[in-house]
Amino acid sequence: MRFEIYNTPDGDVMIAPAGEAHFKLEVTHRDFITRMIEIIKSNYTLAFKAACEAYKASSDSRHYYEFLIVRRFLKCNFGEFDNVMDFENERFKFEFVKCPMRGECKYDQIICNAKFNTSLSDREFQVMKHFYEGMNESQIADKLYISINTVLNHKKSAFRKTDSHTLAEFITYAKKNNLYGNS
Repeated sequence: MRFEIYNTPDGDVMIAPAGEAHFKLEVTHRDFITRMIEIIKSNYTLAFKAACEAYKASSDSRHYYEFLIVRRFLKCNFGEFDNVMDFENERFKFEFVKCPMRGECKYDQIICNAKFNTSLSDREFQVMKHFYEGMNESQIADKLYISINTVLNHKKSAFRKTDSHTLAEFITYAKKNNLYGNS
């Protein structure tokens, strides 16, 4: 499944499957919505929980409730119609969406610019972010006031949890899964 996602000036979410006609996301697109719910729930846990909270008043109507969750997630993370497929190989490629509520919305950086679900501990996440930003072991140890050995242990654990074998593989994983946002 490969498709481009974009928002219309009227606020509709459009889906453009590769090689097929575009369509407006509607409540009746059950197969699409069900698949997106599965992906968002398993890969973007915090965003899913926040969207569930945002639309809990509509939870009595399951189909409409799930539609609202998927629409919000797509609307907040994709905006422009371009030549880059936004969903490919079961992965989203987020775009920066201009939003008048940026910085004010209680779901800013939770639903929008959603973080990929990872089993990394907070400290592993922090250490690996510094690697991602180009720091070396010594610089990270100094910055976080920990030993180089502790940095290496966090790195080793993060590699195991993300099925990475090298720093380059981890960085590819982090970019592919939007682990550190648009940095």
